[in-house]
Amino acid sequence: MVVDATFDFEKRRNRPVKYDRELVGKTIQAMHKLRSIQSRREEVFYQTRMREAKMKEKAALQVEVRESIELLAPAAASREKALLNVREKVKERHAVRAAARGGGDGKKGARGRREVPGAGGEGESMDVN
Repeated sequence: MVVDATFDFEKRRNRPVKYDRELVGKTIQAMHKLRSIQSRREEVFYQTRMREAKMKEKAALQVEVRESIELLAPAAASREKALLNVREKVKERHAVRAAARGGGDGKKGARGRREVPGAGGEGESMDVN
């Protein structure tokens, strides 16, 4: 057989060792390092498994959508109508607010520039939005 370092390690495994403070410290540090390596490997393994599962789930959902598109068409049409209604209501609200402010046209920036008292000089103005 080939000479292997693990055999030597196994030979020394059950032999009692005299207490050494530095050896115990190094052993504990090695245990922490091994634990961090193990957790990192587990995380990577989990991420790769989930990535594959997510791709399979996405493909299955795409197949399901292709097979039952007639069920989704009315929902998509009603969604478009709802979005158009919301857009119209928002435009109406902006127009009403702009008219109440005195801007009139409801465009952005209707407030313009205003005189700022105590700004340092006569006729100084500042953008207000």
